[in-house]
Formats: sequence, C-alpha cells, structure tokens
Amino acid sequence: MGDAAKIGTYVMYGKTGVCLVKEQTTMAGGLYYVLSPVGDSRSSVYVPCGNAELLARMRPLLTRDEIDGLLSDVDSVKLAWVEDRNERAMLYRAVTGGGDRKELVRLLCCLMRKKRERMEIGKRLSSMDENFLQECVRLVQEEFSMVLGIAASEVGPYIQERL
Repeated sequence: MGDAAKIGTYVMYGKTGVCLVKEQTTMAGGLYYVLSPVGDSRSSVYVPCGNAELLARMRPLLTRDEIDGLLSDVDSVKLAWVEDRNERAMLYRAVTGGGDRKELVRLLCCLMRKKRERMEIGKRLSSMDENFLQECVRLVQEEFSMVLGIAASEVGPYIQERL
C-alpha cells in the first residue's frame, strides 16, 4: 500500500486489524504513518514510510463485492485440519499474519468446524486453537463490519448466508 495510504482512510494492518490512517508525522528523523486501531482507539501504531516490509502490512480494506466473491469461493477448497499441534500453530501464525483474507476465512471455517465436532462429543478446542479462533473472528468481524456497514454481531450470520 505504502504511498497510496491516504490520511482519513481505513486500512488493515497485520494482526492489528482495521486502523484509521490518522496522519503522517516526522519522528527520529523519519516520516511515519500514524494508525489508530478501531478496536483500541487509545493506542497508535507508527509505521515508518521508508520500511517496505512494514508498509506491505498496510492493505486496503476489501470491497463489498470482494467480500461476497471471497465467501462464494472460500468453501470450494476447505482447509484441512492439521493434527500436529506445532505445525498447526505455525499455520495459524502464517495465516493470521499473512494478510490473505481468503486464507483467514478458510482458517476461521476450519476452526469453527472443529469446534462443532468437539462440542458434539462433549469436548472443547484446545486453548491455543480457541485463541486463534478468536483472533480470526476479530480480524474478520472488524473488516467485514466496517465495509458492509453492519454490526460486528451481524457478520457471522452474513457469512453463514453466503456459505
């Protein structure tokens, strides 16, 4: 995104989620974007304008059409459950930090399926799986509710209708 970030627009920023691009400021001899996360308006994220790797984490929000297209296509190739806990954790970190929203929604669907399966036999997800599930939910809800103009609580039903 980098140079295309405009003051007053919303972007996705890594695992932080949806952020408002508040301003550009000079600090420590460099130019920075100042982002305000919508989930925590008291904090700020400073992204150096000269750091291509960090700028790449700033992505434009999806459009309504992109969300609907993603949802219509996401179930065509389901994400398989990874039995090995360490491999699963590496996958989760890669997907939640990678910025590919299709993979994020696929991971969310996979975790929800596993949670339902576990509940049917009277068990729970492991705390690691549950934590990543909650992170996926937060990231998807923030972006989808912002783009679609609906409450975060309405995002789940919106997704279910389209799957």
